[in-house]
Amino acid sequence: MIAVAGYISYTRANVAENDAIQTAGETNDISDGEQIGEIFTDTEDNTQAASAADAQAEERSGQDTENSGTGSEAQTEADGGNAEEIQNPGETVQTSAQAQSLAFASEVKLNREQVRSKNKETLMEIINNTSIAEAQKQDAIDSMIQMTDVAEKENAAEILLEAKGFSDVVVSITDNEADVVLNMGDVTDAKRAQVEDIVKRKTGISAENIVITPLSQ
Repeated sequence: MIAVAGYISYTRANVAENDAIQTAGETNDISDGEQIGEIFTDTEDNTQAASAADAQAEERSGQDTENSGTGSEAQTEADGGNAEEIQNPGETVQTSAQAQSLAFASEVKLNREQVRSKNKETLMEIINNTSIAEAQKQDAIDSMIQMTDVAEKENAAEILLEAKGFSDVVVSITDNEADVVLNMGDVTDAKRAQVEDIVKRKTGISAENIVITPLSQ
């Protein structure tokens, strides 16, 4: 009986020990599974974080590229505007020179007419003055006739010169001499000869008494 009881106790002890070992193994398996799960979870989290970071980097890169393109287009447009501004100064200078020439011609003609109008007024006072001798009145009449003749010759020469393509023309006759100021473009001997011929025919003044002054371009 004692032997049987001892054998049973030994057997129970072995069974208990095997159960403990099996339980410990299961515990280790569970712990290892949890650790592996955590490892996979961490890996997935890291992968998602890396993917999100890559997406943000690509988005920023796209924005930088778009901004760079916009900046380049703006710079190109600005350069184009500057190029247009650089191409215009020559035309502006030419237009300014033409305006100055026209202003000069208009001013000279206006001053000439004002002087003649004043002289005519003075001569008319002499002619209408009853206390002045007839000889002085006749001189005043002759001066008025001469002044009118000169004005007609100057006007005829200016009109014909402009009809031939010259611009800003001013012809001034004084003491049988003619001063011609005009815009004749390129100054050539042929153009000078043409101007002299027109002035000579319209004023009766010889070529050696005609002075031509081209307006500067």
